Amino acid sequence: MTPTLLETPPMADELLIPADDSQPVALEELLAASGLEREELVELIAIGVVELRGTQPVWTFHARTVTLARRASRLRDSFGLNPSGIALALTYLERIETLERQLRELESQLPRAAVDG
Repeated sequence: MTPTLLETPPMADELLIPADDSQPVALEELLAASGLEREELVELIAIGVVELRGTQPVWTFHARTVTLARRASRLRDSFGLNPSGIALALTYLERIETLERQLRELESQLPRAAVDG
């Protein structure tokens, strides 16, 4: 089964992602792990999709940003999106994931017969 854009397929460099989100990821590490170009990342930061953990001149990021940046890179590669298009797509994908999570939570609260019905 091919992963969708909502799923993050396992990558060979998963070890590049710190297990602890409190551990910072350096700019160069993020670029290497995600495949984004520096200019693209700077634009995604300016748009507000990617948040800096540190301040300039030393930019650092939360570990979870690696997953977000990889998704941005896949959107660019799969659909030819520019950073503004990537930002829009990421916003909608995040909203869809939130709604799906809420739906699963609500479904788990229903009596079993109502779900199977």
